[in-house]
Amino acid sequence: MSSKGVLYIIISGPDSYHRAIEGLRMAEYQSGDGNHGVALMLQGQGVEWLRDGDEDYRKEIQTSIGVVHELGAAVFVCGASLNERGLTATMGDYNFLNSSAPKRISQVVTKGWQIATF
Repeated sequence: MSSKGVLYIIISGPDSYHRAIEGLRMAEYQSGDGNHGVALMLQGQGVEWLRDGDEDYRKEIQTSIGVVHELGAAVFVCGASLNERGLTATMGDYNFLNSSAPKRISQVVTKGWQIATF
């Protein structure tokens, strides 16, 4: 059975930014012209990328999140992870979809999507 799409889950935060950027690059490259089944979810420490900061690696990761979003891929953010850190589902001018991670993962698996976790 071929996959109908991929949900990229970013759980790595600033302590593992190399891992996070590799997952985001893959999501960005696969998003292409927006016709591919790609979605992104920030969960756990991954929601820390929504936090303001001036580190070069943070800017690079936030740029990749923005590109994925602008290419038409859905960007979900785990509500529980946001609440634990006092954050919202926004990054600058971007507003993302606040979602329950377990529910979203269940939905994409049911639809025949694959999951890639970084």
